[in-house]
Amino acid sequence: MCALVLLALVGCGGQTAPTGAPPPPPTGNGYFGTELAHANFLPRSDSYCASAVKPNLWEPRPDNDQANHTVVSPPHGWPNETYWTGWRDKRAKVTGNFTGTTTEIIQWAACKWGIDEDTIRADAVVESYWHMSTIGDVCGPVGEGSYGLLQIKNEDCSGAVVHGGYPHTTQSTALNVDWYGAHMRACYDGDFYDGGNWLYNGQTVDQIAAQHGWDYVFWTCVGAHFSGDWSPGQPYELHVRQILSDRTWESANF
Repeated sequence: MCALVLLALVGCGGQTAPTGAPPPPPTGNGYFGTELAHANFLPRSDSYCASAVKPNLWEPRPDNDQANHTVVSPPHGWPNETYWTGWRDKRAKVTGNFTGTTTEIIQWAACKWGIDEDTIRADAVVESYWHMSTIGDVCGPVGEGSYGLLQIKNEDCSGAVVHGGYPHTTQSTALNVDWYGAHMRACYDGDFYDGGNWLYNGQTVDQIAAQHGWDYVFWTCVGAHFSGDWSPGQPYELHVRQILSDRTWESANF
């Protein structure tokens, strides 16, 4: 579950924020939580979020420095999307146009896509322990695997493109986290609904939320980042929740 203080402010996936023009940069602790599904002011602009990021020079991963200060130019090797048009339109706005420390980059993407920033930090612990050099799901040939801070899967073991992005998703931390934010927002907004069983078991996200609440939708989307399916309460989701509760990235040995 979200830390109680954050839940009281914005929740992890609760419908609390107003729609309309982008609000001014946050005051006080400058925290970005999860915005409404279907919020019409998202994504916020790259420049808006760059100005809204709370400066934080803390860097537990100096090995990320080059990737943290690299902005790559398109094309990024994303696959063609002719079916999931809502996701395609969001992905077209993934730029990675920001440099900073690892935690600043996470906050920038959280601002841009309206995804709870500490949830992104927690998921990045699970996926890579915040090391951009992490390669997972390795099949053998270069490119058949998952890459970077949030482990963006480029190709599967048959060589079929899944999400693409390689090698740019290994070269730029901001591009990697920007893609994750866009994909989480697409899931939360219901962009993968077509009436079939994938991704939402034949329901819209609004129908699911009416039955279970928006936190349920949000956390199932977190799980779907790993599994690619709609499996509420799966172990991956519970792992991210525990990391969030423990705030592992703030521990002495992180």
